[in-house]
Amino acid sequence: MASSAPQTFHPSTKLTAMVYVLCAVIFIGSIMLYFQVEERPLWAPVVGALLFLFPIRMHLKRIAVKLILEGTHLTLQTGLLSKTTRTLDLAKVQDVTVRQSVGQRMLGTGDVSVETAGERSGMTLANFDGPKALADLILRAHDAGRPSSL
Repeated sequence: MASSAPQTFHPSTKLTAMVYVLCAVIFIGSIMLYFQVEERPLWAPVVGALLFLFPIRMHLKRIAVKLILEGTHLTLQTGLLSKTTRTLDLAKVQDVTVRQSVGQRMLGTGDVSVETAGERSGMTLANFDGPKALADLILRAHDAGRPSSL
């Protein structure tokens, strides 16, 4: 089989974007509270601004995860400064499972678990867009790497 160009995937940004919007609304509300109250509570805009730490953390965690599908291997890289790389041989894949909570179904995201033969079998890919399509892509790559039977 000829080696195909690597395909790279990251977890979804949908939930992170929603949390950014929610924090922006709360921050704007805290600024309005600051200017509408006579005593000018300094804590209001400060707390509103500190809320942005949550989506920033989510955003950094998303950037720190990269899934690479290349030829006969599936590689999961995690970490920002220090990296952990886990590679699975697609020929050893035995099961691909898609799990979606109600919230994930509404957002079109989900978790994909890839199980392989061996002691340290499998990896879970959390919160990816189009989890069914990703699972199908992994299975097609698995089938393409298998020798055909006559």
